[in-house]
Amino acid sequence: MGVTLLRVAWLAVLLGFVMEGVLLLLGVGLGNLFGLGPLVAGLVKNVSWSVFVCVGLAVGTTVSKARVPAMGISGLLAAPLAFEVSRVLHKGTLEALAASGGGGDGVSPFLVAFVKGLEYAVLGMAIGWVGQRPWGGAAAHMGIGLAVGLAFGGTILALTMGSTPQPPPTDLITQGVNEVLFPVGCSLVLFSAGALGKRIDNRR
Repeated sequence: MGVTLLRVAWLAVLLGFVMEGVLLLLGVGLGNLFGLGPLVAGLVKNVSWSVFVCVGLAVGTTVSKARVPAMGISGLLAAPLAFEVSRVLHKGTLEALAASGGGGDGVSPFLVAFVKGLEYAVLGMAIGWVGQRPWGGAAAHMGIGLAVGLAFGGTILALTMGSTPQPPPTDLITQGVNEVLFPVGCSLVLFSAGALGKRIDNRR
């Protein structure tokens, strides 16, 4: 169990860096240049969120007899915790670097945490189910992540667009990309960690 969680943690850190790189390139392409402070704070936020969520879901994969419900419960508990931790670390980093970024929270953090809890509960159960199917490869995991990201990410984006004050369009685009792509990345992290573990076991 410990080896699996450690493997997921390292892959989740890599996912956090990749997502921050994607958002940085997207922001530059949209003309929204970031300073060093917001960049570092964004990296801290993405890496911490990625590690907490993906490792939280991975805990459910170690429960062999009740994997699907266990992953659902893990996602339900891990996502709100990861959201709050990453949010606090993001704000703390901005303050420590005397930087500004993103303004205030337009949508209630409790509401976002609730939606994310439901999102990763669904994602966890779906991954747990797909992972037990003979056809449950990387493409199936990506499809599950994309479907969940579109459904729940779209909900969060709609809430953000209805908030006051409404964020600028560039922020909405980067948030939308992040909300849709991250569940795909987390699904692939869990699949890759499991596949790597099986390959190592087969070589022994």
